Amino acid sequence: MEFFDNAVNKAKEAIDIACKKTNEVVSTQKQKFDVAAIENKRAKDYEALGKIYFDMIKDTEIEDVAVKALVEEIKDKNDKINKLREDINAAKNKRSCPNCGAAIDNLSVYCNICGAKLEFASGDEADE
Repeated sequence: MEFFDNAVNKAKEAIDIACKKTNEVVSTQKQKFDVAAIENKRAKDYEALGKIYFDMIKDTEIEDVAVKALVEEIKDKNDKINKLREDINAAKNKRSCPNCGAAIDNLSVYCNICGAKLEFASGDEADE
């Protein structure tokens, strides 16, 4: 009987140790997840800060060569993105809202996303 009691006690100790280790692993994984979530939020904050800074300096004379090169690269990429969006919209018989960039019907008078009143190119007038 003593052998059985020792075996049960050893099993309980092993289970307690396993539970403690499992809790440590779960706690560590939760902390790693929290770190990743905060890092993701921080990256979005960096992105927002960079966008604000870019908007402030994009049309100014920039002395720093590295910053100037990066601003020019961003402007070039923005131009390429806008051209591709125009091509996509043209293929869908749509155009881009000049205010928010949303794809809208060619004959829309107002943007259905931001509500901006839209201008028409000459010859493309919509009946109002």
